Amino acid sequence: MLNTKVTKAVRIALAFGAASSAAVANVAMAEEGAEKVERIEITGSRIKRVDMEGASPVEVITSAEFESQGRVSVADALQSVTSNSFGSFSPSSGSGWQSQSTVSLLGAGQDRTLVLVDGKRMAGSPSLGGSAANLSAIPMAAVERIEILKDGASAIYGSDAIAGVINVILKKDYEGASFDIQIGRPEAEGADSKQMSMAFGISSDKGNITFVYDHQTRTPIFERDRDYTKKQLNDDNGDGIVTIYDETVGVSYSSATFQKPDGSWVASENCNELSKTVPGFVGELGTSNGGTVCGYSFADVAANSASTKRDSVMTSLTYSLTDDLELYARAMLSRNDSFGRYAPPASSIRGMAADHPLNETGIEGTNGFFRWYQVGNRDTNVTDYQQDYMIGLKGFFGETAEYEIAYHKAKLDYRRAGRNYLSLGGLAYNFDRLNDKNPIVQGSEEWNNNLATTVYVEDQNELNHIFGGVSFAAGELTGGEIQHYIGAEYFDQELRSQYDAQSEAGLVGGSAGNSAAGERDTKAVFYEVAMPVLDNLIVSAAYRYDRYSDFGSKGTPSFKVEYRPVDDLLVRASYSKGFRAPSLNELLAAPSESYPQVFDYVQCERNGTAPEDCKKTAPQNLRNGNSNLGPEESTYINAGIVYSGFEDVGIKLDFFSLEIDNVISLITVQDLMNAEYAGVLSNIEQSYPGVNLDRFDNGSVKGVVTTRYENGSFMSRKGLDLDLSYRLDTRFGEFKFKKVTTYILEAEEDVFFGGPAQDFAGAPETPEWRSQLSVNYSIDNVAINWTTDIVASTAEDEVLRVANNQFSYEFSNHNPTYIVHNLNAKYFTEGYGTLTLGVRNLFDKGVVLDDAGRWVDYSIYGAGHIGREMFAGYNISF
Repeated sequence: MLNTKVTKAVRIALAFGAASSAAVANVAMAEEGAEKVERIEITGSRIKRVDMEGASPVEVITSAEFESQGRVSVADALQSVTSNSFGSFSPSSGSGWQSQSTVSLLGAGQDRTLVLVDGKRMAGSPSLGGSAANLSAIPMAAVERIEILKDGASAIYGSDAIAGVINVILKKDYEGASFDIQIGRPEAEGADSKQMSMAFGISSDKGNITFVYDHQTRTPIFERDRDYTKKQLNDDNGDGIVTIYDETVGVSYSSATFQKPDGSWVASENCNELSKTVPGFVGELGTSNGGTVCGYSFADVAANSASTKRDSVMTSLTYSLTDDLELYARAMLSRNDSFGRYAPPASSIRGMAADHPLNETGIEGTNGFFRWYQVGNRDTNVTDYQQDYMIGLKGFFGETAEYEIAYHKAKLDYRRAGRNYLSLGGLAYNFDRLNDKNPIVQGSEEWNNNLATTVYVEDQNELNHIFGGVSFAAGELTGGEIQHYIGAEYFDQELRSQYDAQSEAGLVGGSAGNSAAGERDTKAVFYEVAMPVLDNLIVSAAYRYDRYSDFGSKGTPSFKVEYRPVDDLLVRASYSKGFRAPSLNELLAAPSESYPQVFDYVQCERNGTAPEDCKKTAPQNLRNGNSNLGPEESTYINAGIVYSGFEDVGIKLDFFSLEIDNVISLITVQDLMNAEYAGVLSNIEQSYPGVNLDRFDNGSVKGVVTTRYENGSFMSRKGLDLDLSYRLDTRFGEFKFKKVTTYILEAEEDVFFGGPAQDFAGAPETPEWRSQLSVNYSIDNVAINWTTDIVASTAEDEVLRVANNQFSYEFSNHNPTYIVHNLNAKYFTEGYGTLTLGVRNLFDKGVVLDDAGRWVDYSIYGAGHIGREMFAGYNISF
């Protein structure tokens, strides 16, 4: 049933990448005596095929290629690809997503990129609401290759495959043993890394057993250890007053500050004394509207990048029960520990009575914002457990038919413990004891112990998945047999988020979140057909029908054409409809609090501040789920060519167009402020009851801004993918060149929820293109690998303009193109293993700073935050 020569050709193509992958079919067909070629399954279709290149563009990157680029994890590898345009997430200290890493193809959002493992849907992270996969859970040492489908694929895989699909293919037929170790050390403080892995495999004529263990660690980066994140207090305008946020970095007003009922701000009369006696307090600062606040430097103690420690085990088995029936099984277990640190809890007491012990103003209804330094720094420890099991049968019957039946179970258990948070119950108890015969003394050990509490969250996602499908040939056209695939699958997902009782009751300061739980099941049937109309023309179609237990049903079709006018040229096109089901978190999330950074254009206008000079503020926000959400709907069009007519040269060019209607999104605080600035806030508040933004007479935000998830936004992505490769053999060694570029010609989104749409290509954090150039040189026992990651120039400033009923952002003051070089050299000894020395971010490309010297904290510039990193590794295989 297998043609070993063709299999070898496929493996060679995967090793060499795009240049030779386009030629696999030619190699296979040219083998003399090859009576029957092996068909392989490529991401984007369930019908196996001979050609690596088909109607949908698929970028295949082997683990060897990622290793040559110096990537240390699956997340690092995928976040570096050019189609991950913007919007991915890396471990960030102290947040609910502290241990998470995601990918966002075309910048369309992490929940619009479907992640598969061996062609089956990867269970979503419970910390991300079950809607996006946590790449940190996949052991890099277990990966054979990664296939990136740059096309919509809901007709094949169902929900979430809107912007593309990432299929992580794990090792299955490994034979022998290998040991790997690598140590990395940046020049700047923090982010030290260690990696160790082992792989074992045994094969026989009946099957194979593979075992992989992977261990990785990286230390945190603290704010104080970078010049651009450490505490900064600068009187930039020379007026003798340092203004909070406008002229500070790493400083918060939530320390000892009061807001009177009229909206005016005033610092505690003890503020300057606290700055002399309590670490972190920086004294009295000004505000943009003429008030004063008490500043606290959270940057002195907080970490911005969390530490990580990952341990993963993967084992797989294949066993031939008969000549026509194979059993396969896989188990993947992982544990990810992460540590993050925040400053002591900041928590407000709103509407204080005039005689409240902490109300220095003596005015009824005053709001107090305090830093509860007495309880110490907030330390967050996250432990993610993931279990993923699969067992199935693959078999053959008749002349052409193949079938597969599989059961897949995943259980993700993420636990987060936060120490030294504020107990509001303990605070109330202390206040009550002030009037006792034996009162508690403020600041005493007993007083402080009563203030501290530990928060605990358990996020769980459990997935049960049953899959079955059969492929067969039936009917014949001029170009050959018509290939069919019929399948069905069933998903059962249960998502739970359980907070400790004190947090759920709202009795914890400096924390946010409430318990939520939900369950859904999904039934799907699908059909795919590939029709060889001519010897050089294949027309394919697919249709999938999904039925959800909680919101309804959705059917999605796709149509594809691949035409080869000559052997070396492939012309391809595809049209597909897609959808994304609302996540359980979006449907069922309980209210949770946050303090988002926003531009308050209305307040700035009232203060006489020009829009371009408006600085960010952080109002309190209460976010809500919405049980009435419907699905998003999308259309993806792709058209391109693949040319391999030049020897050792590969050329691929594809145009893509993605449009998403009825987008599910959070109506953010910034949306409401933009709508208010445009004069249409009341329209949104009337259309979506419960969404609300109020102000004091002086323009300050009053109380809590309430928001929720809704359908109604619009999003589009249009662009080009260009993939060039060249292989050159010389008497001085072999050179391999590869350049992949993703151009975003249009990145259209709403200016505010339900408002006018605008093209954001080139806006902050939205580069118009990303490119990656790799040069590999090898001679004898030496290999040198140079990789250059390039991010196009982006605007530094964005300002919302309102004129003649036209609402749009104006972008200006562009940052330069961001270029990072990575270099490593390998020496292959004779029987003693391989030595590796390398440098990530060779020329120490720094972070991007704005004109005021503030850090532009975007994931696309993440290499600069770590800085130049030396690393060394050793591998030996038997």
